[in-house]
Amino acid sequence: MKCVRKFDARPKLDGSWKFLDDYSYPEMIHGQLLYSKCHHGYIKKINFPPNYDLSEFTIVSPKDIPGENIVPEPVCDQPFMVDKEVMHYGQVIMGIAHPDRKLLLKFIKETKIEYEELPAITGIKECLENEDNHFGKEITIDHSINKEPEADWKYHHNVYYTQHQEQAYLEPQGVISIYDPKANNMFVRITAQCPFFVKSGVEAIMGNAVDEVIIETSEGIGGAFGGKEDFPSLFAGISSLLSYKCGKPVKIVLERTDDIQITTKRHPSRIELETWTDPVTNKIMRCRIDYRLDAGAYQTLSPVVLARGILHSISGYSVPDTVIRGRLFKSNTPSNGAFRGFGAPQAFAAMEAHIDRIAAEMNIDPYKFRKINLFKIGDEFPTTQKVLEENLSDCLERVIQKSDYHNKVKEFAEWNKTHKDKKGIGIAVAYHGGGYTGNGEKILNSEIKVVIEKDAMVKIFVSNTDMGQGAHTTLAQMFFEAIGHPREKCKIQLPNTSKTPNSGPTVASRTIYIIGNLLRKLAFQLKDEFGFDNLEEYVNTHQEEFPQEFHKNFTPDPSVIFDENTFVGIAYKDYSWAACVNEIYFHADIYKIELKKSWNVFDVGKVVNHKIATGQAEGGILQGLAYGASEFFYKPGFGRMHGFTDYALPTTLDLPEMDIEFIHTDSEMAKGLGEIPTNFPAPSVRNAFHNATGIFIDEYPLIPERLLKALEE
Repeated sequence: MKCVRKFDARPKLDGSWKFLDDYSYPEMIHGQLLYSKCHHGYIKKINFPPNYDLSEFTIVSPKDIPGENIVPEPVCDQPFMVDKEVMHYGQVIMGIAHPDRKLLLKFIKETKIEYEELPAITGIKECLENEDNHFGKEITIDHSINKEPEADWKYHHNVYYTQHQEQAYLEPQGVISIYDPKANNMFVRITAQCPFFVKSGVEAIMGNAVDEVIIETSEGIGGAFGGKEDFPSLFAGISSLLSYKCGKPVKIVLERTDDIQITTKRHPSRIELETWTDPVTNKIMRCRIDYRLDAGAYQTLSPVVLARGILHSISGYSVPDTVIRGRLFKSNTPSNGAFRGFGAPQAFAAMEAHIDRIAAEMNIDPYKFRKINLFKIGDEFPTTQKVLEENLSDCLERVIQKSDYHNKVKEFAEWNKTHKDKKGIGIAVAYHGGGYTGNGEKILNSEIKVVIEKDAMVKIFVSNTDMGQGAHTTLAQMFFEAIGHPREKCKIQLPNTSKTPNSGPTVASRTIYIIGNLLRKLAFQLKDEFGFDNLEEYVNTHQEEFPQEFHKNFTPDPSVIFDENTFVGIAYKDYSWAACVNEIYFHADIYKIELKKSWNVFDVGKVVNHKIATGQAEGGILQGLAYGASEFFYKPGFGRMHGFTDYALPTTLDLPEMDIEFIHTDSEMAKGLGEIPTNFPAPSVRNAFHNATGIFIDEYPLIPERLLKALEE
């Protein structure tokens, strides 16, 4: 757990590190997107404003596409640009470029589109409660037994709702495309998580018009959280088409309001839970889960989010008779996509709330009820995968101890008897599978490349990006610490699809878990093959062998078998585990929840860099707390029209005191950390509010308006 300083810390502080908008190229012009202001309808006419010389503008529409007008996704159903029928507000209609950015923005603002409007579904409940409104395909996990519930089993039934969440990355979406007519290639610099995804997108829209597409990230990527996984493919495709048409470099950097309105968000959900609990043992014996996501207008990568969501929907509890049904529903809103947690936060928001509901109605302490039902060694996930460790229980025990939970429950109960304002404390547990679901990592066949130069400099080539999370520091650290090489002689190279092998996307809690451990294995392998104790000394005495290039592919465990059709088998080889306790203060006069303190305990195996890991945990926890308490799209439908002026992001004044601890750090395996911190905070806040007031609220977030309504009822 060495705290190696992030290699990009100083250049980011002194401003020498370049983010996308810091790059400039000769003759570069600016691009922007003309998008729909209609939820659903046919385009009748596009009226460009008068008093502009249209010959000064480069304009692309579907008729200019030499390739396919479909963005490559797990489900290829979203066009780069709409031709006739608009399916959602914010859908891209055209790409437009001009040398003067201010004039370009003015031109786009004054462009008017006439529509024949059609009925639209824009409300979350309107979308998710209509049984006939889903895309068709569903996923079922059937872990049922042929036995009816006992007559004395306690039945609980409830429906839980979550809504959109904005990624709120520091740097908005940005891209620069440069067409080289002599080489007939397209170079794209972009702020994105997955360079090879972007490459596929640009290749799709350009077809045979270019011979090669090269994607390189900018030095700095100002956050992503999943928001720069799939949208950049569409974005880069349009900027590349503009560059191809005008023959000049084209830069597009979205205005923040545009970014919020048209890019992917966390999926809203409706999760219906039915449980039957034995009142003698207090064990949940039977569970039925109906897990629904609002995918938006197109499915894109929502099936992958759905799969991960239902795989986590039982939370950390062993239920012998479980059936889970997952479906995607359609609305006339922008397609929802990846977001830290990837379907799991919705699942835990429902089940962890439901656990407290059962405990309350059976008059059992929520901690005790969890302890009775938590996974134990030998239990099965709904997929039939065996539980091999009780680390989740260890996390819960430790966080209960650290937070002084039992004394606080008593103390707050006494306080609440005589005070209008209330104090509350709530628990939640969570886990997160590492890497792609099921057979995903087998299909990816991730590859890494390492070049050792004559001066013993180690250059590491991976396509995994550093979005501010410190990935390039920890990846290098896993290599140089394995063989005792100087840290200043080990660098991750900037991801570039012409130089970097495809080591897979920077998603799914897989960067350290898959690629970091692969680099560590390669380091040990080289040490064994060359027989050195000191790499620098070896290179100095074997100059004729260097520079030398080494490759290694991820080899999946052959015992990991998962049936993608039945969802039976090992969904994830390794899991990260976590538990939290959150303390709140409810201000009764203004119906506001104040977050006081947050205790969190994680098992992510070997912690590579303690400070970076702590930073990841703090950031993810804050996102999860805000998901539960404040971040709210208040308007009907999707429309976020005013940026952050009406989206309640937490500020430093809203931060609770945080306590973070990692356990089981003596493990040889470094597991995933990026996503699990967002999975559990929201239901813990909801449970704390119930502890404070005795009121259950089953719709997130717990904003003052919702609290007022619940208290009045």
